[in-house]
Amino acid sequence: MREEAQPNSLTGKRISPYNWYVLAVLTAIQTSHGIDRAIIGLVLQPLGLEFGLTDGQLGILAGVAYGIFFALAAIPFGAVVDRFNRKNLMTMALVGWSGATALCGMATGFWTLLMGRAIVGVAEAGGTPTGMSILSDYFDKNRRSTAIGIWYLSSGIGFALAFFVGGWIVEHYGWRWAFIAAGIPGLLLAPLLFATVREPKRGNQDSAEEATTIDASLSIRIKMLFARPGFAFALAAITCIATGIYGMSIWLATFLIRSHDMAISEAGITVAIAYGILGSVGGLAAGWGVDKINAKRGGFDPVRTALIGSIIPFLTAASGFVTVASVDTNMAVGFLMLAGLFSASYNGPVYAVIVTIAGSQLRGLAVSAVQMSANLIGVGLGAWLIGRVSDYVGGKDGVAWGIGAAMFFCLAGGLCLIFAAQSIKKATRKDEINMNGGLHV
Repeated sequence: MREEAQPNSLTGKRISPYNWYVLAVLTAIQTSHGIDRAIIGLVLQPLGLEFGLTDGQLGILAGVAYGIFFALAAIPFGAVVDRFNRKNLMTMALVGWSGATALCGMATGFWTLLMGRAIVGVAEAGGTPTGMSILSDYFDKNRRSTAIGIWYLSSGIGFALAFFVGGWIVEHYGWRWAFIAAGIPGLLLAPLLFATVREPKRGNQDSAEEATTIDASLSIRIKMLFARPGFAFALAAITCIATGIYGMSIWLATFLIRSHDMAISEAGITVAIAYGILGSVGGLAAGWGVDKINAKRGGFDPVRTALIGSIIPFLTAASGFVTVASVDTNMAVGFLMLAGLFSASYNGPVYAVIVTIAGSQLRGLAVSAVQMSANLIGVGLGAWLIGRVSDYVGGKDGVAWGIGAAMFFCLAGGLCLIFAAQSIKKATRKDEINMNGGLHV
């Protein structure tokens, strides 16, 4: 399929207004992605009561059902993203996950909900790799942390909308209408994406050497990708962090309802402020800050960026531990706000490292591989693990123990980012990295 060329610069030329428009549209679409993924976390309590489900079963619906099918679709999506028109792929995926979310409102029990969540997972597997690949061809490597940080505002905004608006809808109209309302924005955004966003020329923001087409089988491309210094550690880092952060976000409302006797609307607003508003602020600040630090020190440096990113999951884990250990509600909410501030901050720096070391021809595959692992292990395991720990511990504080257990994965994620930085630094010393063009194997 034909790809339209866009004006570009590897140096410091001003970004065109259209590029910012594309970023705005993609951010709105990813917000829809966030709403449709997060809405399940708000309705676990009423779902469990209506269908008589255990916390373990709720964990399956929130994590495993979504994560496994997301993972199964991720690598195929990654392969086609690197070869076909990304705008068209994203349009189809957007219609798929939004429609499936709305249909979850018509579920009759555990199995129909599981089927709906599985379809959402399959379709959303195409969202992140297509969006990040398109963005990387509108913004060069010196601005990608900022662009990705803005794009990942969608995670917090989507979460906030799901819990702010969704909480009100659940309280006044029931959980079914919350699902239906969550699916509407994506269905409205699909024609806007298709009609107004142009497919950029692949690799136009990368050096000529890095933009060289890689014509190889999928298995060879995967081997090439994992040979990139630091990639495997970065993938492991995001997987571990997702286990802790996604698991915590899914169960926080239930934790506040059970351990601190909050009403569902109050719990929804509290989590929305923490993970939605403050999460967005933290994500934007981290992406912008990393780009500023790199700019003052000679340009983008994957080693420095990975090390900065490694600090964030340690801060998330520390604040998460205090949140669930606090008996006083005000103290718990205060540290929850802090955990929310850090929750999305790692995205801009870490993904900027990943898309840069992968190069333009492996970028979609790289993001899909990361998303496959993060959703199969991170999202799937995180929500299920907390539910299982809660069932084992029992009582009103079972979920608190589950969230505490999940925070250890955030600590592991921070260590993996340190290892990623060391791997890239070692490769630099061996001249395996061309600092002007990217990584080579």
